[in-house]
Amino acid sequence: MINWFFIIMLVIAVFFLYFICRSINKNNFLLKNASVWLLFGIIWVLFSLFPKIPESIAIFLGFQVTSNFLMFFAILFLLYLVLLQSLQLSQQRKQINELIQNFSILKSEINASDKREK
Repeated sequence: MINWFFIIMLVIAVFFLYFICRSINKNNFLLKNASVWLLFGIIWVLFSLFPKIPESIAIFLGFQVTSNFLMFFAILFLLYLVLLQSLQLSQQRKQINELIQNFSILKSEINASDKREK
């Protein structure tokens, strides 16, 4: 008997991967940032095609219900994404401060050279 849930999940996963790949091609998404989502999409497709994989992993890790494992996996994935975005945000703030400092130095040098010319 066909389990429609897994077919629907597979279709959604394929559309998800298509959307990510299309966003990369249109330069809306950097490959560095999209790699995590591509990995998630591939895992989603695998779990859709082979539902015994998450069941086996859940049993191996000691989860009594597969849905608890999937929820735990989703929470870990989201925490990882938040950590990555926090690191990127910190790096961008440092770069912005450095750019502002460089801009201020250049602006003061231009003003100083204008005053010397007058």
